[in-house]
Amino acid sequence: MFETTLLARQPIYDAKLDIQAYELLFRSSNAEAAVIDDGNVASSTVLLNAFASLPLADVLEDKPAFVNFTRELLDHELPIHPSKLVVEVLENIEINADTIAAIARLKQAGYRIALDDYIYAEHHAELLALADIIKIDILNTSWPVVRALTRRLKPLGVQLLAEKIETQAIFDDCRELGFTLFQGYFLAKPQLLKGRQLKTNQQTALQLMAALRKPEITLREVEALIQTDASLVFKILRMVNSAMYNLSREIDSIQRAAALLGMDRLRSMAQLLILSGLDDKPPSVFASTLLRARLGQVLAERASSQDKIDADMQFTAGLLSMLDAFLDMEMGEILKDLPISDSLKDAIVHRTGSSGVLLDAAVAFDQAALERIDWSQLSGLGIASETARDLYIDSLRWVSEVMRTLK
Repeated sequence: MFETTLLARQPIYDAKLDIQAYELLFRSSNAEAAVIDDGNVASSTVLLNAFASLPLADVLEDKPAFVNFTRELLDHELPIHPSKLVVEVLENIEINADTIAAIARLKQAGYRIALDDYIYAEHHAELLALADIIKIDILNTSWPVVRALTRRLKPLGVQLLAEKIETQAIFDDCRELGFTLFQGYFLAKPQLLKGRQLKTNQQTALQLMAALRKPEITLREVEALIQTDASLVFKILRMVNSAMYNLSREIDSIQRAAALLGMDRLRSMAQLLILSGLDDKPPSVFASTLLRARLGQVLAERASSQDKIDADMQFTAGLLSMLDAFLDMEMGEILKDLPISDSLKDAIVHRTGSSGVLLDAAVAFDQAALERIDWSQLSGLGIASETARDLYIDSLRWVSEVMRTLK
């Protein structure tokens, strides 16, 4: 049976938590295939999917892509502009004269060279001289070794990238050590779990979102709530009149926007724009929220009819799944103040039910952790792996368009 392959991306941040690049990762649609048997096939698939088969290059937001290279691929000429690609030399490649010559040719062609999961060795002088970026696996390297590596590598003038950052504290420690690039899941977690007082704009946002989620609310009341926030009105009108909707005439009032969008879409749009107004978080947090919401929504639209997953409710599940990162609170504390159904709360917190399955898949795509997806459950909802991949790519494009609209 032919096995489709899936592509995932993971953002690489700078010290200000702005996205500087994406690592593109091979992922198999087979849930059991966490181990890649053929690195050449995996890396070639990533390159072909990203820059030929798929429109992913359009949603990299003009950021370069890090791609793992096997020893064999280092010998190939690349039909990709050096500004778009960082060649990531895998840690299991034997470093010998031929390898150094192959890397030097790519360096001469203008490609930046990154060393993946680097462990220092005395015979690496020529390799280090070619490196632009050195990645260190923080999770699986002892802290004394990390300190020793940074002391040895910083004088070489390379950028140091900390991989597998899991917490805010580890991020802060790595930044103090001199790392300038960071990769990991820590942005999806709250920085402080207890004793954090909400800022005024956070309190207002949570109150407004709670009001919008009241089950008995009418469209007229939604319009009235939105109009209490001038910046929210402005953002909604700007988004509705953007190229995303391609309207023949301008929409100049919330009432007309409501007539165009309807209750559920207007409420969903208002919720995501409320989150966009929390300006103490980096744009990458908002982009992750958008991806989870949009991908969940379109997956719900493709699910088999007998499962009856509400697509707009799935969009809300994706939005709310990142509230802990926005508000720096435990999710349980946040959700108790939101008038949403128990089934939606369970989907967000425990990933239960069909909605939980879709949210779990959207989060896995967002975190480039597709090996966590239970593909049999998605298949049971009538969603094939190839469909999920295509919807992921489409959702990335949608997120990119929304982010441009909000600039």
